[in-house]
Amino acid sequence: MKLAAWNCWGLGNNPAVWGLLNFQKSEQVDILFLSETKMTKRRMARFKQMLSLGNMVVVDAVGKRGGIVEFWRSGVDVSLRGKLKNHIDIEIKDENNTCWRFSGVYGESRAELKHETWTLMRRLFTQQENNPMPLLCTGDFNEILFHHEKEGGTIRSQACLDRFKEALEFCELEDLGFSGDVFTWRNKQYREENYIHERLDRAVANGTWRERFPLVHVKNGDHFHSDHRPIVVSLQGHQRSGIPRRGGRAFHFEASWLKEDNCEEVVKSAWLAGSSSGGGLVAEKLKMWWQGCRPGM
Repeated sequence: MKLAAWNCWGLGNNPAVWGLLNFQKSEQVDILFLSETKMTKRRMARFKQMLSLGNMVVVDAVGKRGGIVEFWRSGVDVSLRGKLKNHIDIEIKDENNTCWRFSGVYGESRAELKHETWTLMRRLFTQQENNPMPLLCTGDFNEILFHHEKEGGTIRSQACLDRFKEALEFCELEDLGFSGDVFTWRNKQYREENYIHERLDRAVANGTWRERFPLVHVKNGDHFHSDHRPIVVSLQGHQRSGIPRRGGRAFHFEASWLKEDNCEEVVKSAWLAGSSSGGGLVAEKLKMWWQGCRPGM
């Protein structure tokens, strides 16, 4: 199964529609959460057939702000747990008749309202205290977790980052890592002094979900018209065609590694070596470093 979450930046014009269709043609996801649709349920209905995703739950946009939708393919056993203006929470029953949760999140962009996102996450967590389930939470959180996840513009205060981190810790959610570009949002200002890009979108999950899907692969996808990259979550992992996998799970970067003492030095030296030799060494050096930090891997 493959899921995706994407801030699609509005679907009211032809480039945006073609971007969405090209994304689905490329990825063929089974469940798709879209935020910032800027559309009502009536206008979203036509996309079910266009995307070959026969089911949907919609929260209408208010004027030209917001709007979220969850699509899923016919044959996928989904039941709705709840929805509000900034999230849709569904329960998925897999082929083994076991259930897990997928919560699509669209975080508040306005600084004075960001606390509402963290309150929402805590509420979603406490709702399942008497019946804990594997939980995947994906979307545009509209906040970074570490300072290195932003380049350009005003530096985010540590207090803002800490509030996001505290919400994740309260909910027992951990970042699933990623492959692809670290920055998932850009401001589309092409003068260097005005250009900003950040990692606002990610996939996080609790321990029982990660144990259930140990081969999960998260990809920060390509820009398709939107200023955000889609986050694509493949439950059975990922392997590039024509390239055999060596020794089990494919290597991809984990965001938490940057908290290790010497990771920054390894990245810098690997980048310089890769640049001088035509590339290819960065991932290999990171992999060797991480295996050295975690004997037996």
